Parts: sequence; structure tokens; C-alpha cells
Amino acid sequence: MGRLIILGLLLFLAVSFIAICVGMYIYMKRTVKNGQTLMEETVNKQTRESKLSIKEILIYLSMIIVAVLFSLYLMRKLGHGFAPLASAIVTPFVLAFFNARRRTGRSVFIFTVTAVLALFLFFVYIFIDIPPTVPNITINNTKITLAKTKASDVLKDGFDIYVNQKDNYYIRYQDLLTSGKLKKYETSQNILVKKGFRRYYMSDCLYYLAKGNTIIGSIGLYGDLNKDTLLKDCRIVHFYLDQDCVQVLKRNSISFQLNGVNLLDTLNIEVLRKTFGKKLWSVPNNPQDITQLYYGIKWTSHSSHLFWNEYYSYIHFDENNNMTSFEMMSEIARDRKE
Repeated sequence: MGRLIILGLLLFLAVSFIAICVGMYIYMKRTVKNGQTLMEETVNKQTRESKLSIKEILIYLSMIIVAVLFSLYLMRKLGHGFAPLASAIVTPFVLAFFNARRRTGRSVFIFTVTAVLALFLFFVYIFIDIPPTVPNITINNTKITLAKTKASDVLKDGFDIYVNQKDNYYIRYQDLLTSGKLKKYETSQNILVKKGFRRYYMSDCLYYLAKGNTIIGSIGLYGDLNKDTLLKDCRIVHFYLDQDCVQVLKRNSISFQLNGVNLLDTLNIEVLRKTFGKKLWSVPNNPQDITQLYYGIKWTSHSSHLFWNEYYSYIHFDENNNMTSFEMMSEIARDRKE
């Protein structure tokens, strides 16, 4: 329903803007003033009609670009309430470019259509946004992209998947492969993952990813919103390492990276800031408080997973900046809560 409302609103805006532009064109073509239609009438005092040289165009565009960048910088520092003043900074340079030569009503019409199109695209950006950058987990040389990498993909790379035979049944790490509660998955098995999107949490250890006899961590799988899906065709949407998993990865010299950052090395806040930028939304304010020892990273959009997948990651660490646990989850783009 949310998608239909937003798309309906954008359709209404598109039709309204097209009607405004068509109405303006018809009015300017039919209205005659001083023997000329408004489309052909001069609208400024400039008499030069020659084309702008490349040098002049570059000068005007450079001034406009500098003004826009300066305005964006001030808006970033002072907030969006600065937008009216930012507009006042940019407008004189745009008008100077417009008045550099004799302009007619046709130029005004083209400028208006361009402004209306820019306004419509602005609304599209506000309501829908662009898809966020997709993060990648890399285990040794195997890249896992949440909501894209399928179970069959990691199986082809030599990994194994174990299925917990009892939903939400917690097993100690040292007992995982000997408890009898886990069953190794074979592609010949017709195990189905129920339809709909399920949010996985740290305690939801339904599926385990392993390499040989080493459990890497737990994973969450998603098939389809409307139908049950074979496990091998499901996509990985959740990944979790607890402290035991982290220690085992280190002992077995298995590398674990997030967007190229080796999380098994001592964590460096400057490296994380350089790699993730503003996506790094949570940094400990008080390192002495162990409850604050985690980094939060998110890849989101304005539409709140209505149109695009979103991703969240939490990296917990100790007082020595060594990772103690890792969790990454994705929100599948959908029009309703599952």
C-alpha cells in the first residue's frame, strides 16, 4: 500500500507538471503582444544575439558550480534551514548566465520546463531515493553479498550449511557438530524455507555456515514473499559471529573482511571512518562503558526499504579494540511488513 501511495502521488505530480508546461506553451504561442507572440518577445535588455563562446560558458558554469558547492557545504554545516539563503547565493549567477545574451520567451519556457523537471526529480529523490551501496562480507576469497548471494553459491565455493533441527535451539559452540542437533544440508534434499521475510536475531541460529569441520557462523535465509523456496535457492540475509566463532576464525587463519576492512585485526576507528564515512552512525562516546563498545553501520535510503534493500551491521569489540562479535542483517525491499 505504501508503494502505491507514493507512486500515485508522483504520478499526480508528473501529470500536474506536464499540464502546467503544456498550458504555458499554448498560452505563450497564442498570446500576441506588440505584434509578437510571448514565445518570441524579448524578455531582457541584452541586445547581443551571438552564441556564447566556450570560454564564456565555462566561466559562467564554473561560477555556478562554485556557488552550488559552497551552498551545499553551508547547508551541510548549518542544516537545511539554510536552504533559502543558499538559493539566494546561487540565483544571481544563474541570472547572469541567462542575461548574457538576448533572451526571448522561448528561453523562459525552456528554463521553466527544466526547473519543473528538476523539481519533479527532487520529489522522486525525496520519496524514493537511490539504492544504497551494497556492502560485502569476504571470507578468505569468497564474497558474500547479503540479499544477493544464494546458499547454492557458497556451497559451490566449498562451504557447508548445517540446519538446526530445532527452531531457536541454542547449542554451545564446542557441541555444534557433536550434539546431533545439526544436520548437514545436501542439495539433493528438498528442504523448504517458508514464504515471507523473517528478521533474524543473534539467538536465531537456524542455519550454520561451515568450512570443513569449522563452523564459521550462523546465517539467515530468505526465499520469497509469496511462496516457499528450496533452501539452495534462498539468499543469505543475515550473518552472525559470536565470540567463539571469532576466536576460531583467528586460530584457523581464516580472514574475515567487511568492504575490505579486516575485522580480525585490531579495529582502527580512522580506517572505519575512511571506509564507511557517514554510514558509520554509531561510535562509542565513552570507551570506559563496555555497553557502548560497538560500531553501528547502516546502508539505508529515504524510502525505508519500500523500494530498495537496506543493510545494517554491528561490530562489538573489547577494551583492546579486538572484535568480539559481528552481526549483519538486511531488510528486503517490500511493500508490507512480514
